[in-house]
Amino acid sequence: MDSTSLSDDRMQRLTAVRPRLLSFARLHLRDHALAEDAVQEALMAAIEKDASFAGRSGYETWVFGILKYKILDALRAQKRQGKWQPLEDETDDDAIDRQFQQNGRWRVEARPARWGDPEAAFENELFWRVFDACMIALPDTIARVFSLRELMGLSTAEICREIGIKENNCWVILHRARLRLRACIEQGWLKEAST
Repeated sequence: MDSTSLSDDRMQRLTAVRPRLLSFARLHLRDHALAEDAVQEALMAAIEKDASFAGRSGYETWVFGILKYKILDALRAQKRQGKWQPLEDETDDDAIDRQFQQNGRWRVEARPARWGDPEAAFENELFWRVFDACMIALPDTIARVFSLRELMGLSTAEICREIGIKENNCWVILHRARLRLRACIEQGWLKEAST
C-alpha cells in the first residue's frame, strides 16, 4: 500500500502527530537521528498496515503503539552495539520529603489540588500541551522510566530488564515522576484553566 491509497484524513492525522512522535522517540533514544529513523519506520508501518487498523483505539494511539515497538527495537540495538547510555542516578529526595509529614501524609501546602473531571481533562488540548511541556522538563531518567511505564505500558520488570535498573529504584523513579508531573501540571494547566 502506498500513501496515495490512504485517506486524506489519515495522512493529515499522521502529519499532525509526527512532532509528538518525534518528541517521544527523542526522549527514549537520546539521539535525534535514531529518533527520526524510528518515527519514519513507525509512519511507514502505519501507512503499510493502514487496512489492519481495527478502530479498537484511536488512530494516533495505534500509531504510537507502532512507534513503541520501533523504539524498543532501537534500544535493544543500542545495547547490542554498545551505544547504550545508562541512566544516571538522580537524587532529589529532600524536595520529595518536604511534601510529606513524618507520618507519611501530605503537608497541607503540598496537598494535590482537585482536577475536576478527569475525562474532560483528557479531551482538553491545553492539558496535553502542558503535559508535553512537563514531560520535556523532567530529567531524562525520570521521563524515560515514566514514559516506559505509563505511556508505553511496560511492566516494572520489563523496564528494569530494558534499562538495567533494580525494581525498587524503578518504583522510586516512578514516584518522583508522578510528583513532579503533578506539580508541573497544576502550575501550568490548573492555573491556566481557572483563568
